[in-house]
Amino acid sequence: MLPAPVAAAPELSARDIDQALHAAWAQQAIEPSSRVDDATFLRRAWLDLAGVVPPPDTVVRFAGDRSPDKRRAAVAEILAGPRWAEHWANVWERLLLGPLVKIPVVDRDAFHEWMRSALASNLPYDQLVYQLVTATGRNQSDDDDEPVNGAVNWLLRFRGVPEDLAGTTSRVFLGVQIQCAQCHDHKTEKWKQQDFQKFAACFMRAQTVPLDGPMMKGLKRALVRDIDRPLPRFMKDNDLALIGRATPTALDGTPMVDGSAAGGTSQTAKGTVRASVAAWITTNPSFAREAVNRVWAHFLGRGFVDPIDDIRPSNPSEAPEIEAALAKDFTEKHYDLKHLMRTVALSRAYGLSTVPATGQDPKTSPVLWSRFRAKPLGPNELLDAVFDATAVDDALRRLGRFNVEELTERLRTLYGFVFDVDEEFDRPTFEGTITQALIGLNGRLVAGGSTALPGTAVARVARSEMTDAQKVEALYLRTLGRKPSADELGTWTKYLANPPALAETEPPKPPPAQKKPAGPFRPKNPNDPLARVGERIPETRDPKIAAVEDLMWTLLNSSEFVLNH
Repeated sequence: MLPAPVAAAPELSARDIDQALHAAWAQQAIEPSSRVDDATFLRRAWLDLAGVVPPPDTVVRFAGDRSPDKRRAAVAEILAGPRWAEHWANVWERLLLGPLVKIPVVDRDAFHEWMRSALASNLPYDQLVYQLVTATGRNQSDDDDEPVNGAVNWLLRFRGVPEDLAGTTSRVFLGVQIQCAQCHDHKTEKWKQQDFQKFAACFMRAQTVPLDGPMMKGLKRALVRDIDRPLPRFMKDNDLALIGRATPTALDGTPMVDGSAAGGTSQTAKGTVRASVAAWITTNPSFAREAVNRVWAHFLGRGFVDPIDDIRPSNPSEAPEIEAALAKDFTEKHYDLKHLMRTVALSRAYGLSTVPATGQDPKTSPVLWSRFRAKPLGPNELLDAVFDATAVDDALRRLGRFNVEELTERLRTLYGFVFDVDEEFDRPTFEGTITQALIGLNGRLVAGGSTALPGTAVARVARSEMTDAQKVEALYLRTLGRKPSADELGTWTKYLANPPALAETEPPKPPPAQKKPAGPFRPKNPNDPLARVGERIPETRDPKIAAVEDLMWTLLNSSEFVLNH
């Protein structure tokens, strides 16, 4: 007799989350904010899922869609497009490789491509992490066509500090800050120094073999492979020798001898300690919980547990039932990241307005996600938003005097330093910094992007046959992902129709005590990646075109542009 077929696990829906949150709000007499309008939802979803502002034609099409399920369709469209994998490869690269600091053996491009390809194929999250932790092979390609495994570049970042690799692995993939016990027993939690040493011992047998000589300049080739003992050079260091002599052990006390220690799953490569600990990590209950907490925090501004990588009994979840249900569903759906993100993005909490309901204090954190938290764009998102809105990179290519790819890399470094916001810590409001404001107000990127250089969006709009109202609408769609309100349209249409003399040109209602830099934006900072570009930006002599430039400059410096609200 054939066994009865196993029924598929019921799918957790956004409605299930909504019901649980509604009950929690009712229990605490919380009035949630109202539902956000469609244009704001679409911009929010595109920024969180794809890292870019929605294209203008998508905004217009979405606004004209009258189907009741159009938000679900919009989320599905983003998840099916290429920008989702590209954006989340950026997210994971920033998290795992850190700031854009060049390390001789770390090929960030190879890592990014490996991560992008894994996400594009919807590789289950447990397999993705398993492959990261156990990665072996070459870090980059060359002319001999040897296969490359971009995942090894994450391990190469920690090639001389296995204790940091252990701490990062535990924190990022399990939400356990075991690194606190590196130097002494944890004062408030159960972790002892020996626990850290035993866990770190799991990561001391990955050997880096240089493939280029010491005199080789630039990015160096390397091979990562496993050996059956701690690296000899680690055993010559007094502190690392203590870790090397420890028995490789998981955080729950399970010895990590080979792949069979974790139960012999199909993805276990027997014979290496790293394979054993990778299988243990990806089958541990905290693995799904940390992933759910991280995704929830990314979309809603605060995780169930805050900080998002500090899951412990003394730091309880704010909504344990919802968190547990999402973690269970994530596991049963074979760690499908797209499914998890779709569920969260379609929940009522994600679709709430940032405007407080009656009785809510706007200066305090919303209780139980009863309103949406405005979040600053990350450095990559902000830079890409400026490029997409202005097309200034296309204009620079047309000039033919600059290496645009090199300029972009330097700008990413600058923006990463100035605009990187640690989303592991909750903030009820975002006020920005003086440096961030100056980069926007006086930086060459915003200045060049809001100048009618040939090839920029401003040039195309300003010199088009559009009416003034159509020009205003076109720039609003490109920057803010929405059409202007009636008041905004009236103000700017009047401004474009009657531009002031160039000597008096000033955008209406600029930020307090700030004015648009006059003239051709001569460079003052020699470290500005666009300094030489600024020298070649010509002055605009046509008041009508200058007025369009003012509009673009004002939009790029608005809080609405730099926030996902």
